[in-house]
Amino acid sequence: MAGAVAPTTRLTLAGGALHREGRPFFAAGFNYHPSRAGCAYWEKWDPEVLDADFRRMAELGFNTVRFFVFWADFEPAEGVYDTEKTGRLRELARIAERHGLYCLPSLLTIWMNGQRFDPPWRGGRDLWHDEAMVERQRAFVEHIAGALADAPNVLAYDLGDEVIHVDSAASAALSPEEVRRWWALLAAAIRGADRAALVLQANEASAVTGGHAFRPENAGPLDLVGLHGFPVWTPFHIEAVDSVKASSFVPYLVRRGRAETAVLVDELGSYGCDEATAARYLRATAHSAFAAGAAGTAVWCWQDFTTQDKPYALRPNERFVGLVDADGRLKPAMDAYREFAARATGELAGFTPGPPAVGVFLPEADPGDAAYLATGGSGEAAGFYAHLLLQRAHLPYAFARPDALDRHALVVCPSVRHLSLPDQQRLTAYVAGGGTLLYTTGDLLHAFGGEELFGVRIRDYTLDPAAADSFTWQGIRYPVHRPPGQIPVLESVGADVLAAFPSGAPALTRNRHGLGTAYHLSAPLEEGINAPYRLEEAPWHLLYAGLARAAGIEPEITADEPAVETTVLHRGDERCAVVVNHAPVAVRTTLLRAGAPAGPATEVVLEPKGVRLVHWHAGTAGSTGTAGSTGTAGTTGTAGTTGTA
Repeated sequence: MAGAVAPTTRLTLAGGALHREGRPFFAAGFNYHPSRAGCAYWEKWDPEVLDADFRRMAELGFNTVRFFVFWADFEPAEGVYDTEKTGRLRELARIAERHGLYCLPSLLTIWMNGQRFDPPWRGGRDLWHDEAMVERQRAFVEHIAGALADAPNVLAYDLGDEVIHVDSAASAALSPEEVRRWWALLAAAIRGADRAALVLQANEASAVTGGHAFRPENAGPLDLVGLHGFPVWTPFHIEAVDSVKASSFVPYLVRRGRAETAVLVDELGSYGCDEATAARYLRATAHSAFAAGAAGTAVWCWQDFTTQDKPYALRPNERFVGLVDADGRLKPAMDAYREFAARATGELAGFTPGPPAVGVFLPEADPGDAAYLATGGSGEAAGFYAHLLLQRAHLPYAFARPDALDRHALVVCPSVRHLSLPDQQRLTAYVAGGGTLLYTTGDLLHAFGGEELFGVRIRDYTLDPAAADSFTWQGIRYPVHRPPGQIPVLESVGADVLAAFPSGAPALTRNRHGLGTAYHLSAPLEEGINAPYRLEEAPWHLLYAGLARAAGIEPEITADEPAVETTVLHRGDERCAVVVNHAPVAVRTTLLRAGAPAGPATEVVLEPKGVRLVHWHAGTAGSTGTAGSTGTAGTTGTAGTTGTA
């Protein structure tokens, strides 16, 4: 059982994954405040409660606890540390160690459940521009790391949970360089006090979907980033916690973050649904996040709260999001999470995402100082829906770094609104070198990729939406949804026209450039899907699948149901397909494995948000081991062969 052996050594990072003594380690656990004390546990100290809770976590098979070092408790007066509470911090780490749990302390905790727990002496001073406050933060994280330096079970230090919300206006105004400088200063202070430390900083989904600079691409000074995802809070029109999009959201955040650094999903869960829905959501999301390459997961949160103190007086519904209720009953979501944790720390240990044949490249955003010229870079909806379409097409993919496009046989640039000259040159060089590019455009002028690369030019524009409201390719009609405004009217100057709009103007074109191929779609395909229920309006993913096939890309395993994810993980010559039904209904689907030698197709039935694992070895036709039982319905025993001719 995970968590049964007391930690005796710190963890390390390699290849975006955690390791313990050279062996893969997946962090699976909880965010924690005691039920009765809530956020006041450093003041209302009860080590017996911690001991009982941590023992139960370990007995249930978990190995990690994330807790919060409230700055106001530990530094009640400026520059004065509370020695008693510092001692309690060490005691908490010892209790966790006794039960085999790694600790993830979140430092500089001010923001919690929508309210501030501010040190009374801060007086509203800016955390990033006030030099005295910056020094106080540096000294504080150094103090805490020094207190825990001898603890063998510190997983990593979180600089400050969602600290951007302490002062949203100030944090939003910071440049990338200012954020990197702040991260570097605090990370250096921690590493100076604790030489074995890993350092992260955790933020909610706006670290990927928002406009501030606390983003994974700026996280060079950190060892990994913490990302939080809850389906009720997204800009992507997720219809319900039970929807296909909901359980695909956190894996999207993981994939975006992993383009830059390792990712720990240190807040995971659901709001606004019943217990059965929460269990289904957690089962599908946790497995899909693992398949996306997460280094660990920590559910929000351990237990429902009986306290009525701050912040629960103002936000009482926050009291009921635990996986254990106030009376100690395990909720259905706990069963789902236990099964996942057992797999992630056992059967799946050491499996990592396979080489991504497809890269999603989001060109750099407009710097925002172009006044009326600015339309922004690829919108966040473009990245999310590209993720969904690739998942539904069962294509192995990753978000691509601009300096590494040639790692991918196919690069997708979705619904681009702004293309800089450096990015245009990168794409041109990638195609000339033999790559295949799919470029979908979302702006008349600032996203046009160029005549040389695409073999088309803008002849004029129109304001008639009916002139370009759909196109048909390979027998499938694709409706086009655009925001009001100018619609480019293209003409070919060498490109093959594969599909046209009702007006006759080219819609989808193909141009040979150098050794490669550039496809151009004159429509914001991905952003246009960002509306309730529009994902099911057409088989959008078949466009991606068809162009990938033309580029010679064949998924290792597919399903004939697009709502079923089939992400293939590698461990040496072992393969494991994490098969996740993201749909809220049971599905019967046929799994087909590519390559030779061939084997028969396998039909499986998956319950709503159900999960199945399919194992095989590279070069073999049959599967090895069992498919597992997490979230399955109507199937037992082995997965069978999943090959095709």
